[in-house]
Amino acid sequence: MTTLGVGRGYSNTLSSQIQVERVPIQLKRLPDVFRGFKIAQLSDLHSSPLVGKAHLDYAVDLALAEKPDLVVLTGDFIGHTLRTHRNDIHEFDSQYLDNLVEALGRVKAPFGTFAVLGNHDFWSGPEVTRRLCHDFETLAGIPVLRNRNVVLKRGRAALHLAGIDDYWHSWDLNKALRKIPSSSVKILLSHNPDINRQIKPSHEIDLVLSGHTHGGQISLPFIGPPFSPTRDMRYLKGLVQDGERQTYITRGVGHLVVPIRFNCPPEVTLITLI
Repeated sequence: MTTLGVGRGYSNTLSSQIQVERVPIQLKRLPDVFRGFKIAQLSDLHSSPLVGKAHLDYAVDLALAEKPDLVVLTGDFIGHTLRTHRNDIHEFDSQYLDNLVEALGRVKAPFGTFAVLGNHDFWSGPEVTRRLCHDFETLAGIPVLRNRNVVLKRGRAALHLAGIDDYWHSWDLNKALRKIPSSSVKILLSHNPDINRQIKPSHEIDLVLSGHTHGGQISLPFIGPPFSPTRDMRYLKGLVQDGERQTYITRGVGHLVVPIRFNCPPEVTLITLI
């Protein structure tokens, strides 16, 4: 039985097991011209010896097949080991960043592709973080939203897309939301969904898009995930409602530490705003 379980867990990590989750999300303040707007979300790719370029390419192909208006990348692009000490820095092989840039450089959408950083992107050290941002922006044409926002316009209507650094590192929510009109719809990219602990009603955020949890990566029958990296298990996966604010947490594309997912297949997300 153990062999069967491990075998099934390994098979869940294969490219063929990536599921496209199509998620309609209703935003009350959304301008009519943005209804039907499609956002593809890719998260937790973890390019490494455990997650090869073919897996990344397959996830990108699935996202592009949905013909999204916008693509968002919600962190943890590299890194494949657990951090065991606060001063540890992951060993880094530039090939894994090259694989990412080559795969993600194919991602094109009418309203662009935007990224935020995850904890593993910082745990790889400041030099790697700088290179990741540089290569994404200059080679792949993907802006990294480090505590800042951009405006997306359709005719005279607009919505704002904000992004913050990882919640365990240098996030600054007020800076990310700076100069956004209070009347504008706000979509926040945050790798870690625990940012919800810091969001106030005055921030008027309509939607948070996160990853980080892998959906638990391993979900045992009758028990669920034995571990979650979030402080609130409500933010483990899927859509969560907090008053007028909603958060979607994707299970992510890659996997961490061991090539096993159990009852928790990898995910490419297609969100449709309605």
